[in-house]
Amino acid sequence: MVIGGLTILIGLLLLLLVTVNRDDLLFSDSDYEEEIETRDSLSEENGVSIVRLEPRDQSMAGIEFLALTPTYHQSGYELFGEVLDVAGLLDIRAQLIALLNADQTKAVEEAHLAESHKNARLLYEDRQSISRRELLDIEYQLKAVRTYRSNIQRDLSSLRQTSITKWGSTISEWLLNEYSKNFKNLANQNASLLRVFIKEASLAELDISEIEVAPVASPHLKIAGRYVGDAPNVKLGTGGVDKFFITESKIPEGTRIVASLSVSLKDAAGVLVPDEAVIWHSGKPWVFKQLSDGVFARVEIEATVDLGIGWFEVEALSPGDQIVVSGAQLLLSEELKYQIRNENED
Repeated sequence: MVIGGLTILIGLLLLLLVTVNRDDLLFSDSDYEEEIETRDSLSEENGVSIVRLEPRDQSMAGIEFLALTPTYHQSGYELFGEVLDVAGLLDIRAQLIALLNADQTKAVEEAHLAESHKNARLLYEDRQSISRRELLDIEYQLKAVRTYRSNIQRDLSSLRQTSITKWGSTISEWLLNEYSKNFKNLANQNASLLRVFIKEASLAELDISEIEVAPVASPHLKIAGRYVGDAPNVKLGTGGVDKFFITESKIPEGTRIVASLSVSLKDAAGVLVPDEAVIWHSGKPWVFKQLSDGVFARVEIEATVDLGIGWFEVEALSPGDQIVVSGAQLLLSEELKYQIRNENED
């Protein structure tokens, strides 16, 4: 009985040993082959991970491509600005009117004294009907009026220059023109004067004729703005060329506004990257671009302009590029597994 039991036990041990060895023979080869195949399908060129897949593997993985076509998009810019207090304009206008009225009054007085001086000189030189003292007195009055008018002209010139320095030539012309509709609308609070801060010099050089503005607190309340002229001096901290605009609606002074310039800009050329092609990794958007048959590289895109159905790209991709629109996540997984194995081996 003991011998029989031992025989059975030995038989069971042999059976277990054969079974374990057979499993190793069955699975170790396949695992090895799969690992080698995965290693061979990934590499790195110039710091870029390259994924290679045979046509059969692409089909099994459901890899699908899309050839990018040219797309044009009108870039939108949002700029900020403020509604200006026009009290300074009204003060300048009041000073101008006062100086012009004074000059006009003195001009009449000068003309009268000039005529009186002419007649007095004739009388004095002809028959000496008046004394020299009377003649000199008229000359003194005439000289005083002319000096006064000269000072007025100097003050007017200085005030005009002050206006141009602060408000520019166009708005200064409004001040000098009593029939200026724009100035009357501002003075009567039927219009608003805006200053838009433009930091980018290239944007400031564009021919911008109209904008849409809205209070920052109420961005849906959009109002049309018309270009007036460039601000003669840049507000501290903007670093660009500010521009004046006028609206036909009254907005409270000091209101912070947001302006959209998209209606004034030219279309930019690029490509549309569909949403399904974009994968997000490490907080950045990527696509897999096919470099050649079965060879793929992960490319970072900007993804700053969302067109609703995809992203507008102008730098990383070009028309004609083939990108993966189905199966990109699988390619990323293969790439990351390869990187993890390399890190473990190091």
